[in-house]
Amino acid sequence: MDDVNNKAKEYIKNGYFAAKDAEDTAGVLMEKVQAWNNSLLANGWMNKLRDSWLAYYGAYFTNAQGNAHRITFAGEQGEIAQVAVNHLRNLAQHMLNMTTANRPALEARAANTDFKSQAQVNLANGLLDYYMREKRLERYIRSAVESAIVLSAGYVRVQWDANAGKIVDEDEETGLKLYEGDIKFSNLSPFDIMFDLSKEDSGHDWIVIREFKNKYDLAAKYPEYAQKIVQLSTKDEIMKLSMRAFTQMQTDDIPIYTLYHNKTDAIPEGRELVFLDDQIILIDQPLPYRKTPVYRITPNEIMGTPFGYASVFDILPLQEVSNTLYTQIFSNQNALGMQNLFVEQGANLNFTNLAGGLNIIEGAKKPEPLNLLNTSQETFQFLQLIEKSMETISGINAVMRGNPEPNMRSANAMALVQSLAIQFMSGLQQQYVALLEDVGTGLIEILQDYANTERVASIVGKSNRTYLKAFKGSDLSEVKGVVVDVANPLARTTAGRIEMAEQLMQMKADEFTIEQYLQVINTGNLRIMTDDNTREQLLIHEENERLMVGESVRALVIDEHLQHIKSHKAVLNDPDFRKPEYADVQEVVLNHIQEHIDLLRKTDPAFLNILGQQSLPPEPGSGAPTMEPGAQVPPNSVAPELAQVPQPEAPTEVANIPSPPGQFSEMPVTSEQNLAKITGQGNEEQ
Repeated sequence: MDDVNNKAKEYIKNGYFAAKDAEDTAGVLMEKVQAWNNSLLANGWMNKLRDSWLAYYGAYFTNAQGNAHRITFAGEQGEIAQVAVNHLRNLAQHMLNMTTANRPALEARAANTDFKSQAQVNLANGLLDYYMREKRLERYIRSAVESAIVLSAGYVRVQWDANAGKIVDEDEETGLKLYEGDIKFSNLSPFDIMFDLSKEDSGHDWIVIREFKNKYDLAAKYPEYAQKIVQLSTKDEIMKLSMRAFTQMQTDDIPIYTLYHNKTDAIPEGRELVFLDDQIILIDQPLPYRKTPVYRITPNEIMGTPFGYASVFDILPLQEVSNTLYTQIFSNQNALGMQNLFVEQGANLNFTNLAGGLNIIEGAKKPEPLNLLNTSQETFQFLQLIEKSMETISGINAVMRGNPEPNMRSANAMALVQSLAIQFMSGLQQQYVALLEDVGTGLIEILQDYANTERVASIVGKSNRTYLKAFKGSDLSEVKGVVVDVANPLARTTAGRIEMAEQLMQMKADEFTIEQYLQVINTGNLRIMTDDNTREQLLIHEENERLMVGESVRALVIDEHLQHIKSHKAVLNDPDFRKPEYADVQEVVLNHIQEHIDLLRKTDPAFLNILGQQSLPPEPGSGAPTMEPGAQVPPNSVAPELAQVPQPEAPTEVANIPSPPGQFSEMPVTSEQNLAKITGQGNEEQ
């Protein structure tokens, strides 16, 4: 069997380029890179990407030569005044903002539901937010989405940088420093990534990426190759056909190529090969990650090919037509905008100036104005049709661009139109979510594998409070992946938020003010009306976290007791917390719930009424006194500042206070019945 395996490995090594020796593999890849460039030039794909990039940044006319945002002149005598109105970029920016304006929440997931796993999930969620916020991962994600919209694909690379962070150790003899390391992010464009063109989808076993670094820095880092490195061709020599050929200035940057090969049957350990050419091999090792650390986003796939497709491609010819029409109109205005007079030969005109600006013209014939300025109405109509077609193809309607039709006045109608645009963009939104999930999962996996020394991150934790958290990769061992929760598309538009605010005002008019509604209208920020409820939910969530670890939590009279009781009850819905070893958790949860019930019994009913809550009658036989107006307030009853507020007159016995219909009975009930009623589990027979 060993002989068979050895022969198979020999066949693979002789036949498969990725299994060959480093120099041979690099040589094959250099040939593939050249073949890649030739193929993309031959089939026009490189020109398509370049044209799309130039149009996105306003370089429409071939003779502009850096004057893309100025009026240029063409024709034999410069009679054509070229002007462009960049609708393409405006539409692409709206697509980008619609996709990335509201960042979805990244949520880590664990394989198990035990407390240790859930605690690690909370840490992972904090780290995901930390890298999005502090390490600017969100910028790289947005840049990849922008590249996908304009160039059909965008890429984010997630690497472990062993030389980042603080120094944790140093070799006294060699002076070699050991750093704690950290995650490193970078973007790649479609011009800098190569794959197998024969594939019919985007699933690749291997890819080759290109980046540029100063050749003298590389020569210093790899002195054994210094002479060869400084003789390599630089970026300006090989990028003439690229979108980035801005200048003829020479540079010292040279291309570095990296092969990433996934772990497959032929290459069980995967492979990472970093090389400058077939003679200069910088790194050759098994793939140091669980999978290729390059993540792709594309708006659409071209069926049967490994390429993506962008809606901007369809707008390109319409943008050119729009530029031509604007040029025609402006050229006509520019050439003939000055007033001209027609005078017959022999008219013998005599021009005399008078004081005050009046003029006297004498002659045999009257001069007549010559108006050659008129542009046909069809030209303007066609221009409007082109712009409308660009909006239709891109899915960005006039409402999204801030130019609603004059007859569209209703906020509901505009919200509907905006939601249709968002629905049209759902494909890109799904790709955006998938990219976030892939990058988030890759980030956690790299931390699990390489964060061996303790490091500190700034975590936004309970109740949005920021704190420093020390962690290692082992603290994330139970986290298995990342998912993304996407918000309601309607809530992502101003018109949608206004409509939701109107519905909130109708449903709960007593809880919201006109001032809050007007702020939503002016700012589009719906949180103005939901902040109080959100804070209450965050408080409940924080208390549940503390209860789950057996920590006692104090209830206050100002709590929304009904919400708290139902939410705290949910802690014990987890079957694990019903086990005997979690008796301490069961006790603190039930005691805390009982504390809320006691507060509903003992707190001044008038104060509860102000909070919109219903008091409970005292427990039978308890002899619990009711609070007289102006009486001393117990410490756990109301806040001291509230205790000084004059209390309205109240009956001397709570038990005799009539209850509103359909709520609590006037008859004394047991504690179990009270809890059953509060949680909605009472039965009519009781």
